[in-house]
Amino acid sequence: MTVANKIVIASMTFTIAFAVLYTVCTEFNLPLFTYHPVIGQIDVLRTPERRGPAMYWYGWMLTSLIGATALAALASVIRESWLQRAITFGAIVAIGYLVVYTLALFVYDRATVELEFLKSRWYSAIAALVIAGLVSYLLPAKWNQRLWPGWVSAVPIGALAVLAYYLSPYFTR
Repeated sequence: MTVANKIVIASMTFTIAFAVLYTVCTEFNLPLFTYHPVIGQIDVLRTPERRGPAMYWYGWMLTSLIGATALAALASVIRESWLQRAITFGAIVAIGYLVVYTLALFVYDRATVELEFLKSRWYSAIAALVIAGLVSYLLPAKWNQRLWPGWVSAVPIGALAVLAYYLSPYFTR
């Protein structure tokens, strides 16, 4: 792999990873720090509101920046076959999470017993990771071969569409 290819791979990985990680950070509320603008204080990780609202946006951006940089660096040094397998795994995780969480909410709405754990996004994320691990392990190696590079733009667009859907209650109040 040439240096030019490594730069392209790193930049594409950073772009995709940042959009996806930002969506994950907002979904699970994973900031590296919390800013309290009224009292001018910064706390490490997520802390609840004190006086006035707490701002998590800066922490989400930093979390996404560090994660995307690490993934881009990793993507530029690993073999292409492993990179393709990682792309397949990531796509299956995203689809699996959407399906598992949707099914969990569907069952929760129709259950006659209170099944509060079905509303947890963490259970759905863990289930999606397990499903993706099994499916990507069982897939034939030739299915992980390179796809058309234009599909790469679908991932950040999809991640930001999910983010817009999750944040729509804040704009429609």
